[in-house]
Amino acid sequence: MSLSIMTALPTQQSQIESLQRELYQRNKQLAETEEALRQERLKSAALERGVAELRTVLTPLYQGLSHIFGQIDTMDIGSGSAIPSSKNSAAWEQWKQRLGGATARAIDALMIHGEMNQTQLRIILGCATRTVTNVVTALNQAKLIDKRDGKIRLKEL
Repeated sequence: MSLSIMTALPTQQSQIESLQRELYQRNKQLAETEEALRQERLKSAALERGVAELRTVLTPLYQGLSHIFGQIDTMDIGSGSAIPSSKNSAAWEQWKQRLGGATARAIDALMIHGEMNQTQLRIILGCATRTVTNVVTALNQAKLIDKRDGKIRLKEL
């Protein structure tokens, strides 16, 4: 009777083999998961490079179109009251040269689109919230904008 009880219990060797098979399966799953992660990282890096390249290629076009629409606005063709008049375009150009960077682009955007809030300006400029806050602060300190009901617009010079 003692012999049948002994054969019913798994041997240490069979337990070791079972654990080794399980460890092998887990290692195989881990290797497959790591490979899938590596592939996703490669895809992500390729997407990031593509977006950076698009930004590099399209930025001059955006700036060129902004300039063109700025020139159209200076011609006073169909301009709305929110857009500064053309007689002061030279003054705005001087301010853009003086302030430069995102602040100059913000002036262009406000000249083209008229009144907008900071979120709209951030989207047009394609920059961070903090950058837009700094831009609005710089424009406000230079007394170039009016702020009312969360909207920003250029003053008449």
